[in-house]
Amino acid sequence: MDGVLVVEMARVLAGPTVAQLMAEYGADVIKVEPAPDGDPARNLPYVRDGRSGYFIQANRGKRSVCVDFRAAEGRELILDLARRADVLVESFRPGVLEEMGLGWDVLHGANPRLVLCSVTGLGYGGPLSHKPGYDTIGAAMSGVAHVSGPVGGPPMLPGPAMGDAATGVYGFGGVSAALFQRERTGEGRWVQVSLLDTYMAFHEINIQAYSGSGGTQVPEPSGNYHATVCPAGFFRCRDRYLFIACVSPADWPRLAGAMGRPELGLDPRYATNVDRSSRRPELVGLIEDWLATFEEPTEAVRVLNEHRVAAELIHTVPEAVNHPHNVARRVVREVADEVWGTVTVPGLPIRFAGHEELDLRAHELGADNRTVLREVLKLDDERIAELENTQVMQGPDTRRQHTTKEH
Repeated sequence: MDGVLVVEMARVLAGPTVAQLMAEYGADVIKVEPAPDGDPARNLPYVRDGRSGYFIQANRGKRSVCVDFRAAEGRELILDLARRADVLVESFRPGVLEEMGLGWDVLHGANPRLVLCSVTGLGYGGPLSHKPGYDTIGAAMSGVAHVSGPVGGPPMLPGPAMGDAATGVYGFGGVSAALFQRERTGEGRWVQVSLLDTYMAFHEINIQAYSGSGGTQVPEPSGNYHATVCPAGFFRCRDRYLFIACVSPADWPRLAGAMGRPELGLDPRYATNVDRSSRRPELVGLIEDWLATFEEPTEAVRVLNEHRVAAELIHTVPEAVNHPHNVARRVVREVADEVWGTVTVPGLPIRFAGHEELDLRAHELGADNRTVLREVLKLDDERIAELENTQVMQGPDTRRQHTTKEH
């Protein structure tokens, strides 16, 4: 994405992930943050030495510009950046960009080649579109939280911000497609992604099963076991859990063989997935009794894999970070940071053969104000000084000066 100029007006995770991926592949990303505090992610944990690891992970390689969004001059500066940009990424609630005088019609009129990517909680056009969006709002409204958790128990809060991260990847895909189309038509597009849409897309079975059954199959939580495939799920092995799955018709006989019970693979009571699903507690007992015979859970995984059964130990976060496979493939990677020195972050979810990772750093709030104003907007030093003196632009130096004057 060399030569692509991106303006990001997004916060926390989903929107910044769209622009972060673009930065990882070579785009010039200017992160425009509201004065005086910037993206709230700058204060999210884990914080060390006043520096947020959350912010580092989602904002490496972006130039930071801090602007007073409330000031007319500030909004005009943003519009000037949009006139020169290829992509603008924003994560305001529907209608907020229009209220700022920066809606799609204005942006498209000022720069017909601009691709606008709007990342929202609940999308455009519905009666609840105005509501603020967080990852778990999408999980709640989509039904994903309802079908997650123990059988007969309460809904389960998703652990990581899966919806935020996936929405960022969907947004990156949408922007990439829009840029490709622009090369053919000369026209930019308005890309819209939302947390709710992403979470709904996570349902691989539930929605079509409910619809196809005429409403008789109502998805409910299935705990540690797959709702429709058996056996598949998390099985106890001593003090740990293993994931084991039998998906194809040949998998159950293989598992039976691994257990030293090949006759179970021929037993008519367990012949089909439907048969096995109707006897799930019975099968779970058989499998976990066998797993209990192992001193080390990793030995059980070895035996299962030798019999070509999909199985893996459930890893802790430290185990995942330090696993030789993940380290070798840079599923996790150590990157440089100005304050922390180094920090371990997730690897890139999209790989291009031959692509070399860039040395990207997260910037201090407003650190690139003057550089961007000079290089991109071609403003002279006198005009830049005016914007700093009126606090329309706020960088590290101007904030320190302002704080000193107040005291």
